[in-house]
Amino acid sequence: MSKIEAILEIPEDTYLTLSCSGYDKERISKEAKRLLSAHLFKNSVLSLGKASELAGLSLSAFIDFLNELGLTVIDYDEDELQAEFATAREI
Repeated sequence: MSKIEAILEIPEDTYLTLSCSGYDKERISKEAKRLLSAHLFKNSVLSLGKASELAGLSLSAFIDFLNELGLTVIDYDEDELQAEFATAREI
C-alpha cells in the first residue's frame, strides 16, 4: 500500500523542549498519528480498523490505546444494545 507523507510543523523552541523530555522526531510522529487516529475514530471519521491502521497498531493494541484514553470502542444506546442482544439470541 502506498503512503502519503503529511508534515507536522513544530516551533523550534517547542521541539527543543520536547527533545529534552525524550521526544525525537520519530516519537513525536508516532504519538501524533496515534492521537489523530483516536480523534478521527471518536468523531466517526474513520472506522476502528482504518484508525488502527493509521495509528500503526494492531486492532487489539489500538483498542487498548483507546481504553487508556478513556474512549469506548462500542457506544450503543439502549435500543441498539437490545437489538444486538436480540440478534445474538437468534443465532
